Amino acid sequence: MHYYFSRDEILRVSHNSSISYQQEDLQEFRLLIKVTDTTGLSCEGGLIINIIDLNDELPVFVKIPNDTIYVPENTLAGSIIHVFTATDRDAGDRITYSFARPITMFSLSPVTGYLVVLESMDYDDPDVPKAFSLTVTATDKNSSHITYYHVNVYIENVDEPPVCDPAISTGAGIVLSVPETFPTRTTLYTILANDPDEDDVVKYEITSSSPDFNTHFLLNENTGIISTTGNHLDFESGSKMFVSSVKVINTKDNPMSCKGLITINILNENDEAPIFQNISDKPIEVRENLTPGTVVYRVQAHDRDIGDNVQYEFATFYDGFFIDEDSGNIKTSYSLDYENPTTHHEQRLKIHAFDNDRVHIAVQEVTIKLIDVNDNPPKCDGFPSVIEVPETIAVKTLLMTISCRDGDVNVPNNVLKYKLINLDAFSHDKFTLTDNKITTGPHSLDYDSATFAGMHFKHTLLIEVSDSGTPPLTSTVTVIVRVTRVNEERPEDSGNVFSIQENSPVESIVGKVNFTDIDWPFNNMKFTIVAGNYGNPSRFYIEPETGVLKVLNPPDFEESIKYSVTVQAIDLDNDLQPDPLMQLKKLAVATIDITNVNDEPPICVPEYYETVIYSTVKDTFLQLQCSDKDSPAEQLDYSIVSGNTPQRFVLQKERTKPASLATTQNFQYNVFEGIEDPTVFQLLIEVTDEFGGNKAQQLSTTATVIVRVVPWFTTTQITTREPTTTTITTAVLVRRSYFWHPDNWFPAVITITAILLLLCLYALAWGLLKDLPRYAMLFPFCRGVNKQHTPSVMENKSEAPRSKQNPVSNTIQQAENPNSLPGHSREAELYDGRAIDPDSGLQYLFNSQSGAVKWIH
Repeated sequence: MHYYFSRDEILRVSHNSSISYQQEDLQEFRLLIKVTDTTGLSCEGGLIINIIDLNDELPVFVKIPNDTIYVPENTLAGSIIHVFTATDRDAGDRITYSFARPITMFSLSPVTGYLVVLESMDYDDPDVPKAFSLTVTATDKNSSHITYYHVNVYIENVDEPPVCDPAISTGAGIVLSVPETFPTRTTLYTILANDPDEDDVVKYEITSSSPDFNTHFLLNENTGIISTTGNHLDFESGSKMFVSSVKVINTKDNPMSCKGLITINILNENDEAPIFQNISDKPIEVRENLTPGTVVYRVQAHDRDIGDNVQYEFATFYDGFFIDEDSGNIKTSYSLDYENPTTHHEQRLKIHAFDNDRVHIAVQEVTIKLIDVNDNPPKCDGFPSVIEVPETIAVKTLLMTISCRDGDVNVPNNVLKYKLINLDAFSHDKFTLTDNKITTGPHSLDYDSATFAGMHFKHTLLIEVSDSGTPPLTSTVTVIVRVTRVNEERPEDSGNVFSIQENSPVESIVGKVNFTDIDWPFNNMKFTIVAGNYGNPSRFYIEPETGVLKVLNPPDFEESIKYSVTVQAIDLDNDLQPDPLMQLKKLAVATIDITNVNDEPPICVPEYYETVIYSTVKDTFLQLQCSDKDSPAEQLDYSIVSGNTPQRFVLQKERTKPASLATTQNFQYNVFEGIEDPTVFQLLIEVTDEFGGNKAQQLSTTATVIVRVVPWFTTTQITTREPTTTTITTAVLVRRSYFWHPDNWFPAVITITAILLLLCLYALAWGLLKDLPRYAMLFPFCRGVNKQHTPSVMENKSEAPRSKQNPVSNTIQQAENPNSLPGHSREAELYDGRAIDPDSGLQYLFNSQSGAVKWIH
């Protein structure tokens, strides 16, 4: 350390040479000082010396080789072409960069030292310098020191590709529209392109194209001119669009190029004339009487120009025809009549076909020949015709000859034929048409048929009259044959046997006599009884219109079991002649069998019996004598209905004999003290007829038997009979039915009382609920009615009352104030609103100022 510092004798420290702050080991010095006296005693001390940095260094640039910067000419503006770097040994110094003199081509970042190109550079542009001399300065902090650095910037030439016209090189390229009439071998388009490099030569070539491009177009490889070849363009037959990709290339060892796209659209031109097609050389045959507007022929012309619409016209006016200018349809202008002397039978029509704007016109002739047709149908006068004949007319009788004519004068159009058509199933075999003559047959007419009645007794004949033309024309005539009725057949009977019960009441139906009449109207007859109806009054009578036999005097089976009456049937209105001129009649006997009815009750003789028996009797002891006029003995039924307690007697009956009374041999006498059977029995025996039959039709009678029982305990029966006096006792069976039958006044009193009770309940409810709105609808006729007429009532259905009070409370307030009630207001109240009460659902009017409310009934 002594190199940098030294001391003198008085201990002053001084530095011997300069010190650099940038050396790390020279920024601080630590000195150890030892002081020794002459005696050898010493002391030590330390001294620290800090070196302070000073701005005493210049910035130093990092050198560029040859101090030269090379920049390619295709460097883009804004590109960094170099970064200047300078250093300063002073600690903490910040270097700032700048140009010593301004320059527009470059910019220098003062902080980073970035050298940036501001403008594009073109080596081939003579107006742009190819070298630049730059003086760059580096300044330290506080601009105390500055350093200059001179560099040269040279622009380097770059081999660039040719540049094509943006019209073909951008997007879809250029689109050229060329009319199809464009002349051949003519320049169409020149491709614009150049090479930025001096003295570079470019060539043009087609890289790809549409199939027919080279047929119609040619590209000059030296000039870039596209021209047409010797082949004509045709929009109709050729391509309508050509697409070609072209390339422009320079002629260097490493050739470069640009590309473009050319589209050529061929435009249609009206260069073709219409051409008629498929025109017939023969006359066109047109039938007469066609409907106006009927197409008779169609001419067609074709124009090869796409988009051209061919239209048509006649060269002059032609009577009876016109042509549709769009479709070429030749039509009839009116109905042509061949027989009309003013009508042309043959015409030559000259037709013009022209394209758009009549640029081209084609001419063609067609011949129209009118053809005569069978156009006059047969005509028949006097139809429909009505013929009236009787149903008995003879077969093959001529009814009518039909006469018709045809307006056509030529054969076969006026040769007529007649045909009977559409005959119904009922008429088809009753008429024959031969030529034009109508006759009856092969079957005769028949009036008497329900089917014919549905046809109103007439045959409708349709005769088709047709000519022999092609096609044949027809007319239909109608002949109506009315058939009148003839009374041909008399009534016929088919047996009349009836059966009726005896004692049938008056007006009982016996039956309907069976007569038939096949003349129309069927079975229209009148009936009378002419014999056999005896008795006073007669037993039976017959309804004249219906033939129904009825009972007039009830018959009695016991008097007669059969009656025979003679009935006459006479027909009515079966002939055109009025009755009775042609009436026919028939007699027949009606037999009426009378069937027996159970109308006689059984009879017992006598009706009262009395007998005495011993208690030990074993056989029957009494046989009843009962009979019935309507029933045999075996059909009578006997039963003990009363007095047989406790079942001491039974009835025994053989098949054909009346019943007998017998004991059950169970009499109890002296068996137990105080308990024994009675000694006298009064038995009531019921006798019923029709045993086993319908109970509703059964009749019965009763017989009374008094049995006196003598108790007997011997084994030998001794019978004694004492003279007794027979007393006849009639037993009457009574069945009572109980029901309540009040007097007539009682229901009336009950009804009136109920009505008064309901009125009282209604009045009580009204008095309690009349002022409550929710119950107001129950008393619609019990409210007061305003007798004053309100001159104007304004209804507002959409607004509620403006009053904040409840309409019900308003009503109560009005009720408390009699003057506010309806009928008591001194002046007519004006209501300006209408609303519905939410509780009762009733509508009311209100006054939004006074709060008055009026219910709407």
